[in-house]
Amino acid sequence: MSKQAQSMIILLENMQKSLDEKDKIIKKQAAQIEQLNQKIDYLVRQQFLSKSEKLPDDQLSLFSDLENKTVEPIEEEKIEVTYTRSKGGKKRPPAHLPRVRVEHDIPDDEKICPCGCQMKVIGEIISEQYDVIPAKFQVIENVRFKYACPNKCSAPKLSALTPQMLPKHQVTPSFLATIVVNKFEDHLPLYRQVKTYSSRFGIEFTTTTFSNWIINAHKYVLKDIISLLNEELLQSDYIQADETTLQVLKEENRDAKQKSYIWVRGTTTNHKIVLMDYSSTRAKSNANNIFKGFEKGYIQTDGYAGYNDIANKPDIEQLGCWAHVRRKFTDTVKNSKVDNKSKTLASNILLKIKKLYKIEKDIKDDPPDTKKKIREEKSRPIIYDIKDYIDEYIDTAIALDGYIKKAFVYINNQFPKLTIYLKDGRLNIDNNIAENHVRPMAVGRKNWLFAKSTDGAKALVAWYSIVETAKMNKLDPYKYLTYILTQIPIYRDKNKSLKNLLPWNVNLD
Repeated sequence: MSKQAQSMIILLENMQKSLDEKDKIIKKQAAQIEQLNQKIDYLVRQQFLSKSEKLPDDQLSLFSDLENKTVEPIEEEKIEVTYTRSKGGKKRPPAHLPRVRVEHDIPDDEKICPCGCQMKVIGEIISEQYDVIPAKFQVIENVRFKYACPNKCSAPKLSALTPQMLPKHQVTPSFLATIVVNKFEDHLPLYRQVKTYSSRFGIEFTTTTFSNWIINAHKYVLKDIISLLNEELLQSDYIQADETTLQVLKEENRDAKQKSYIWVRGTTTNHKIVLMDYSSTRAKSNANNIFKGFEKGYIQTDGYAGYNDIANKPDIEQLGCWAHVRRKFTDTVKNSKVDNKSKTLASNILLKIKKLYKIEKDIKDDPPDTKKKIREEKSRPIIYDIKDYIDEYIDTAIALDGYIKKAFVYINNQFPKLTIYLKDGRLNIDNNIAENHVRPMAVGRKNWLFAKSTDGAKALVAWYSIVETAKMNKLDPYKYLTYILTQIPIYRDKNKSLKNLLPWNVNLD
């Protein structure tokens, strides 16, 4: 072979190698573009569309028309549901509301019958209307009396003031409770509250004044109650946890755009408690700190590795969360940029998870022993059917890449933790106790957007903790806050135990 021919062969080989390399780059870039398109679709839905995980009844069965039918869609088990329609008629106002009787009588001259007899009342017809009395402002004048001896043989005496919530602030427990509930329960920002008091009542406040009241009441009044709630929570043997973000404008050594975190812990075993804690980062040291003292029991979280130090303690067992698993597969089905084969894999898993949640709905009110027995009989086979499906198709999901790969890898890694709830009827299929109390924070954040300072963030999570814990214990947050803000200074003055003011020890009737 001539040197010219050899040179030509080498040139062609080099060109082929170059083309092969370019093909690899093109395929890699195409995969990256596909992943980015899926992510953009997800972010658009998160920002502008409903975040509900519910899917239409027929949506999970839409993905059967595939060119390559190596993944067979499974049929959803039909559940017969019967509906009964209630009879017409208006719903009566609740019996606990006070009634004001307004009588509508006929004139006295019409009470005389044409025959000359005086007509008598033979019955009443009562119709009811809702009414509300608008809020009104008043000023509390705390009057103290000075006494002195006319002969000046002793020093004057001054009557004592009942211990006050914030002695140097012009706010009563009732007013502060109103501000707090408006902000943390009704999601009304402070500036809008200030505007309302100005326009409706002609009273000028500032957001700074309201903020100072909220922060100082947390520092000097509320902290001890939060501490007691934390002690009670850590004595539980089953705690759920979750996190959400918060923007704090003025944090030391941090940019205003950086995200801080709120850690949510919840329990319903010994007492019903929700506690929130603020930290500037999501570091595991913060998780370790808020769980310091929790040495034995169950902890239920998502797959975040920050809880690993706690979960690795010898007497603590970590549960997974089926809601987080379901969410990842739902995101795959809802994503308009995901291919049909991926959607079929996701929908098949969702149909199986749906059966698990149907069982949980049916046994919701059963005692723990009954729940455990039914889960063993009905839920365990479904869970291991899911495991078989994962094992069969995980390589396919990984090859498809994108959201379906993330979902399969997540459930595969979490699977041992996802079975633990079968052990004890007190345990839940997911950590929705914690998640349900993150939602008010998420809704509120859309209105007030951020906390201005670290002190403000700490106060914010404390007030949310009290409000959410009161709600869990079926207490009206306004009434409970008014009561404890009034009583805490009195209890301290008399050296009484503040444990008597915890929600389960209080009767507000």
